[in-house]
Amino acid sequence: MSLYPILFVLGCGLATGLTYSVMNGRLSDAYAMVSTLEQEVSRKESELLGYTKYTSYLTVGKQSLAEQMKLLTATMVREEGVTQVIERSLLGLSSTGTVAIWYSAEYSFGFDLQSDSYDVRPIDSGIEVRVKKPALIATPAITQLRYQILSGGLFTDERGAVLRLYEEAAKKAKEQGEAMASDAAVVALCEKRLIAFLHDFLAKQPGVKIVPQISVVYQ
Repeated sequence: MSLYPILFVLGCGLATGLTYSVMNGRLSDAYAMVSTLEQEVSRKESELLGYTKYTSYLTVGKQSLAEQMKLLTATMVREEGVTQVIERSLLGLSSTGTVAIWYSAEYSFGFDLQSDSYDVRPIDSGIEVRVKKPALIATPAITQLRYQILSGGLFTDERGAVLRLYEEAAKKAKEQGEAMASDAAVVALCEKRLIAFLHDFLAKQPGVKIVPQISVVYQ
């Protein structure tokens, strides 16, 4: 019996086995590659979601701002002083005295954060807070009142003048605070407090990986 037919059959079987093995290996590699790609896509989707997740917390963030309005108050303390010349005439004789008072005034500024007075929304460049300009939100606190009679007159009542200046101090401080509310330094301080609070709030929320730039726009 000739060995050629047997060798031919064995050769075909071996080739078929090798071909199957190679194809099976390629399929395994392909499956592994697909699995890796799926994992990468899933990771990228999760990563991208983390970069936009903050948008789902903007409404809650707005509510939190309103609830914590006192913490967002920008406080400034200034030393104020008033000098007054007192004149009085009696029986044709004039008399002049001078008094001065000094005090510390604490001014509190903030935004109107009632829910219908402002808005927080996403924009292409990040987050925008639309709000009214900051204002004086409380009567200034007057402390460390002190005085000095710089010069006394024969008929003048310096101590009475000092008491009147003390009474007027709160009114003058309120007028001063209302004027200060539009000062660039006060506005910048209020913005800084507002932005920092909202940024920290959003950064602490589950799934948020990045908080974009927050800007304040006045309406």
